[in-house]
Amino acid sequence: MPMGLIRIARRNSYAWLASLLLLAATACNRPDPQGQIGTAVAGTIQAIQVSTPSAAAPSETPPPPSSTPTAAPTATATQTATPAPPHISVSQNTNCRTGPAVNYDYRGALLVGQTAEVVARSTVPDYWYITNPDRPGEFCWLWGEFATVDGDASGLPAFTPQPSPTPSIDFNLLLHSFRPCGSDTHIVFTIQNTGGSIFQTGHIYVQDLTTLTDVYGPLLDRYPFAPGASDCPPGHGNRLDPGTAAYIIAPISSVPSGDSGRGTIKLCTGDYLAGDCITKTIDFKFP
Repeated sequence: MPMGLIRIARRNSYAWLASLLLLAATACNRPDPQGQIGTAVAGTIQAIQVSTPSAAAPSETPPPPSSTPTAAPTATATQTATPAPPHISVSQNTNCRTGPAVNYDYRGALLVGQTAEVVARSTVPDYWYITNPDRPGEFCWLWGEFATVDGDASGLPAFTPQPSPTPSIDFNLLLHSFRPCGSDTHIVFTIQNTGGSIFQTGHIYVQDLTTLTDVYGPLLDRYPFAPGASDCPPGHGNRLDPGTAAYIIAPISSVPSGDSGRGTIKLCTGDYLAGDCITKTIDFKFP
């Protein structure tokens, strides 16, 4: 029922009720045979209560259903196998150094049949930064002239080496033997380059200390390095790389057996005894 009609019905009911109460109060002063007046009033009040509609509680508009957020599907990570690091091998034995050049210190060598892990590419062409085959836990630079890389090295970092050190020069001088070569006897010295520079030329001098005479030289030799101990001159090489050995062979005249001798050899890094030079001597007995 509309709220206006409900209010009117209530007013009318209250008015009737007031009238009845007044009538009941008046009737109290008059005799009421068998309680008829009270019964009539009670019945009227009950009729009013029954006929008066009760106000319905206003209905609330229900809120729209809340949407429950749906969790985004969890992406399943695809596990990709980590590729194996590239490895390097060589077709010729190759030195490994502290930097990408022959004037860096020697640290080991990768031999034919061996492999080493490639750690980085070099900003210097034809060099690789690898695990040192001779010193576990260390690294060195390998010349790539004879090298083959197995695996993808494109993702490796590029290493820039430290500035080239001032090359050191040194060599070991040993008496190897006395050998015949044709009609002459030759004295053979072993030369081992223990420094970081390449030797190119030599100056050779052999003396008989007993007679104080010159047995050979002094003589500039631009091609002093023989590959073998039995290789007679001439035709020897003019390059002795760091870490390598060669022989210097000089003919000697007839010397009394048992005389004391001395060999003096000067090696230089440039042609015609140019560049850096170092001189070594060795004493011995003539056979």
